[in-house]
Amino acid sequence: MSRDDYSGAFDPGFRFEDLSKAALVRLVREYALIVHLLDRSSLIAVGMRYGQEAVEEIAVQEWRGASPVYTRRIREIMRIEGDGVSAIFKCLQLDPGFAQHYMDVEYELIDESHGFFQLRTCGALLDVEPFGERAVRGMCHHIEDGTFDWTAQAVNPRARIRPVHRPPRVPGGRVPHCRWEVVIDDDTEPVGEAPITGMTRATTAARFRFPPMRDGTPHVPGDEFRPRERSHP
Repeated sequence: MSRDDYSGAFDPGFRFEDLSKAALVRLVREYALIVHLLDRSSLIAVGMRYGQEAVEEIAVQEWRGASPVYTRRIREIMRIEGDGVSAIFKCLQLDPGFAQHYMDVEYELIDESHGFFQLRTCGALLDVEPFGERAVRGMCHHIEDGTFDWTAQAVNPRARIRPVHRPPRVPGGRVPHCRWEVVIDDDTEPVGEAPITGMTRATTAARFRFPPMRDGTPHVPGDEFRPRERSHP
């Protein structure tokens, strides 16, 4: 019987598959927001010690390192196929960096080589705006310019994501907060993999494989049809 919450007695054998769909949705929403809380706390600590420029430099490396790796993992478990704009949008819909509701994102697919997305509201921007234009430009210009294309490379290294408009908001209070264009052009030079991405890909977290669920359902769809590796003495 699935749980709608975790009230009652402690269960030493508790697993996520014990939860109902509604409980899992609540948990996933919170986990996506926790990504932002972890990012805030770590970068606040960096800023307090080393200043705004160090925050921007480390944030770029952080997302270049992680997002191409976790996006490929998400593609695998959710069976997101193709290398067009629709696949990029699917990955963004599931990206913890675009925590649903905290980031209210709207998508417009023109075709598989062209599309737009916009943030009607952006919780990250609302966090940063009180600190002034310098902080806003650091996040919405320097960090985004240094990371968006590398996130998209998990789908297509020829994809480019460019602003139609972005903060600082003019006029003040502008909605949507920002709008971005996604273009895939076969003549565009592929964005290369950043060194930090390769280092991240070699970590145990990047290489970890989840075991099947209690009922035997594999974590990665199709894994039940893959030959098992032989164990060595």
